[in-house]
Amino acid sequence: MIRRTLPFTLLLGTALLAQAPEKPAQPAPTAAPAEDVAIIKATPYKPTIQRDPFSAPRDERASDALDLLDDIAVKGMIRKDGKNFAIVSDSRGNVRWLPVGHRFKDGEITAITDKTVVFHQWELNTTNRSTFRTITKTFKREEGKR
Repeated sequence: MIRRTLPFTLLLGTALLAQAPEKPAQPAPTAAPAEDVAIIKATPYKPTIQRDPFSAPRDERASDALDLLDDIAVKGMIRKDGKNFAIVSDSRGNVRWLPVGHRFKDGEITAITDKTVVFHQWELNTTNRSTFRTITKTFKREEGKR
């Protein structure tokens, strides 16, 4: 039995070697020395945001965006460069020109006509902006004028 397996093994080995193509010897490529990943380097911490990570984030909106619609009095309308602006006065006495789409804390301006300003008002304690009520405010006369 050993006599038959030995020639068969030699025959199979020479057949497999004959099938493998010969490759010419190529010189080893010269690469830049690789960094050793086992070396621990000191990397300085350079923060780009200068804030306390344990404090609550600030509200970055402008202070006029914190007004409520109930505190706004509509004084009139002005047209400039083809756009309508509502002239409004807040509870602090500031008078501003506001375009359509200006947002307040609990609503936004949706339309400005010749006699009224239309607002959409939503609840303060929800993020759902699709449920709103429509408020129409007419222009108020200035005090002292008759």
